[in-house]
Amino acid sequence: MRTRPSPKQIALLIAALLTAPIMAPGAAASEGGGAEGGGAEGEPVRPSPLFVMLDPLDVPIVEGDRADGRLKVKLVLQAADVAGAGAIETRRPELREAALVASIEFARLHASASTPVDARRLAQDVSTALRRVDPTIAAVLLVEVAARRA
Repeated sequence: MRTRPSPKQIALLIAALLTAPIMAPGAAASEGGGAEGGGAEGEPVRPSPLFVMLDPLDVPIVEGDRADGRLKVKLVLQAADVAGAGAIETRRPELREAALVASIEFARLHASASTPVDARRLAQDVSTALRRVDPTIAAVLLVEVAARRA
């Protein structure tokens, strides 16, 4: 009987996939372009830096008149191309601010330290906020989310 991978295992797999070297198309078919040969000079071709990781967010979960817990979120933004990744890098403070505001609003309305986080709704809310700042963002990846008691 197979068991489901834990969220931590899934996050580690995503991190490994994002940082693994990728062979250029057709490199394996060319001479010396096997998995160990790599590019023209014997090294694997690295992917374009299309993924930009934002600093982790840590926002309060407020219930009533007190802080009941903390919502922790890690986001990775995917650019459509290298120029888009450069634009994301230059707008990183503005994008982080938009993600922070969306996360605070989500925590205020939809989060609880004692129930699972609706990651799909959080991802949608944050994605909408980030695309208002930079509509060229190809994807907003929610790589880690946790709600804990204060």
